[in-house]
Amino acid sequence: MDELITQTSKALNARGIRGSLIAHRNSLYWRAYFSDPNGQRTQKRIHLGLNANNGQLLEAERRVIELAAAVGRLGMLPDPLPWTTETRKSPELSPTTVTVAEGTTLLEQSFWKGKVRTSAAERTWERILLELRRLPTQAVLSTPLLVATADATKVGSRTRLEACKVYKRLGKLVGLDGLDQLDELRAGTQYKPERRNLPTDEDLLKLLEGLPDGHHWSWPTWALVTFGCRPSEVFSLQASDNGTAEVLTIKVKNQLPEWRTALAIPVGVVAVPTDNRSWVVKKPSEYDSATAKRLSGAWGKWISARAPGMQLYDLRHAWAIRSILKNVNPSMAAKCMGHSLAVHHNTYHRELSQRDVAAVAAQLSGI
Repeated sequence: MDELITQTSKALNARGIRGSLIAHRNSLYWRAYFSDPNGQRTQKRIHLGLNANNGQLLEAERRVIELAAAVGRLGMLPDPLPWTTETRKSPELSPTTVTVAEGTTLLEQSFWKGKVRTSAAERTWERILLELRRLPTQAVLSTPLLVATADATKVGSRTRLEACKVYKRLGKLVGLDGLDQLDELRAGTQYKPERRNLPTDEDLLKLLEGLPDGHHWSWPTWALVTFGCRPSEVFSLQASDNGTAEVLTIKVKNQLPEWRTALAIPVGVVAVPTDNRSWVVKKPSEYDSATAKRLSGAWGKWISARAPGMQLYDLRHAWAIRSILKNVNPSMAAKCMGHSLAVHHNTYHRELSQRDVAAVAAQLSGI
């Protein structure tokens, strides 16, 4: 019994919940430091309302997760404790007897139904599994469990956003009610990717001019700056002499990558480095997402070492801004980048709007 209690404590600690599960006088308690209304932190032993036996450990784990979420919201212990309130009798509790493990299996079957098992899809499923592993495996699935686990993540983080998405998908699959609570948590994150200062043409020209010829990252760097594709797509890019290139689009839903034509928008006049890529993809079936991610990681570190603060995707985004300044038709630019016009407009909305207004102003003034 003691060993099982220790394992449960470790599982909770792995979720970022500090404290320890203990047995005292045939009851289970959660011992941790909590703040009182005056901000004083003291160690307390919280009675979980459960007998100290093996059959209660899963419920104990769930209650601690729920307690941690409540403390995270309030900054102190809730009064009354979550499992002593009337919410236990609310309609949100589903009569389902599906465990987290069984639900995960159902979600996996649903995820792969009708999909080609590409390496990119495998990585997407792995990201979903990361969120599912926050849940106690043998616990019965319920809306309060999903909400409490999502609420235990950091407010405003990408982790919370992804947890809410995955848990709602899982909850809908097994027929749980009250999942709008996950929408409320998700809306409250207000997560937005950090807006970055993109490199200027001068920054990019300096980077390209300093590339060592023959190095296995030199040609990919030139290609990424010049054609604006995704970093992982550079491993398939075949440049032509006419200012275009053929490249695999890796963001193709439920199927293998497809070929598209990319457009060169050079930054100044520089010597093209020797193509000495360590991995070249010549057909869709050869593309492997895991290999591309590993190589791109190493490539990104190499770029950051040569130009501190610069990231691979900065080179792609800089190409998009350059296409606006060069008056490339937005539909064509979007197609060359491998995404929709809507995505293109939303991603570069500010720059597009400024450019459009400037063009209208020029027309009105007769310039």
